[in-house]
Amino acid sequence: MLDRDTIAAISTPSGEGGIGIVRLSGENAFKIADQIFECPKSNETNYPQPRYLYYGYIKDFEGNMVDEVLTSYMPAPKTYTREDVVEINCHSGIIILRTILKLVLKAGARLAEPGEFTKRAFINGRIDLSQAEAVLNMIRARSEDAVKVAARSMQGELNKKIESIREKIIELRAPLEASFDYPEEFEEGSFDWDKLKSEIEEIKSMLEGLLQGIEKNRAYQEGVSVAIVGRPNVGKSSLLNALLQQQRAIVHEVPGTTRDLLEGYMNLGGYPIRLIDTAGIQGTLDPVEKQGIELSRSAAEQARLVIMVVDGSSDWTDHDHRIAGFRKDDQGLVVVINKVDLEQKFKKEEVMRNCSDAEIVETAAIKGQGIKQLEEAVTKQLDKCLGGEEENLIIVSLRHEEIISESVNSIENALYSINQHPLELVSLDLQNAWSKMGEISGDTISDDLLDKIFSEFCLGK
Repeated sequence: MLDRDTIAAISTPSGEGGIGIVRLSGENAFKIADQIFECPKSNETNYPQPRYLYYGYIKDFEGNMVDEVLTSYMPAPKTYTREDVVEINCHSGIIILRTILKLVLKAGARLAEPGEFTKRAFINGRIDLSQAEAVLNMIRARSEDAVKVAARSMQGELNKKIESIREKIIELRAPLEASFDYPEEFEEGSFDWDKLKSEIEEIKSMLEGLLQGIEKNRAYQEGVSVAIVGRPNVGKSSLLNALLQQQRAIVHEVPGTTRDLLEGYMNLGGYPIRLIDTAGIQGTLDPVEKQGIELSRSAAEQARLVIMVVDGSSDWTDHDHRIAGFRKDDQGLVVVINKVDLEQKFKKEEVMRNCSDAEIVETAAIKGQGIKQLEEAVTKQLDKCLGGEEENLIIVSLRHEEIISESVNSIENALYSINQHPLELVSLDLQNAWSKMGEISGDTISDDLLDKIFSEFCLGK
């Protein structure tokens, strides 16, 4: 599963910056680095001291100086990979980083595969697989809440809960397996079927609890779409500009100015939000405008939350009623009564009659009035429709979700088998759940799947 080559890679993003890092890991890391690193303190008896930064120069094999650097030496096992690690801190520029990496490879290292440093940390027992995957989630996090969730998994919280459930399964299977091996020791009818069923139902409940909040977690990690819909000239584009705090959309009193989808991105209440301004929805014969309206409907259907904008200076119309009907039952809804700075004709009772579960906000978008209240309403609706309690926000990946779901199916099969009273099937179903859950920690995972997981990582991590 793991070769003993010394690997190397650039561990910082490409581009200009103050510092770039070339990292080595493996039993020859110190030896390879010393071939190209010239340090004034190399003659000292205690050189190199672990975890010290040494000043010096990287030189090529002809003795030409390449860069002025700081190099650290970190001996196993107290390193990220539990192998000897060297980090060369140089000036950050793609040419200088690649030049140093080429020298390291020429000195005997091998270019690391994507995620190979973290893979070695897993294989060498420093972290479990769920913690390794949390590293990738941390790197990809797009909000502070996503970072918090990833940090909890990096500390091993998910694996602790999984291993607790697996221990319970072992405890349940032990007497079952003993009854198969030593039937003479067990009297007929000695099994407490009700107790066994109750304990298996408890395991099912624990597994289902882990799945709570997964949609919210994924929204924190991947973002969520919010569509702004409404009739032409109700202020959708003004609302988009006000929320993004920039002139993203053209605003004009002529109806139908927006004919295509406009997008902007913002972070709200911990959610990375893709905000979509849609074309005004109305009856039209213009083929271009009709295509824009179809895009609006599609965006509204696919969004997790819909912001429906109505004109406070006019009455509720049949078009408003049809637009309200685009929204699906599982979507969040905020109704914005815009243009409240004008004489009001709109009646809130119309919203309550057609959208009883919606949050209602009054705005004058072009003046920035009511935008703070709108942001709070959007966050509240997302929390409501995505669900999940804070203590359950651990699982993010689709892989983990599928594993837990399959484990729940095996537990349900065990409950069915109890009713039929074949102990062998009950034990087999429990074993299947135990084995499946081991794929989260990496205890029962195949090499091919392991390679696939780490292939998603960047080089150098």
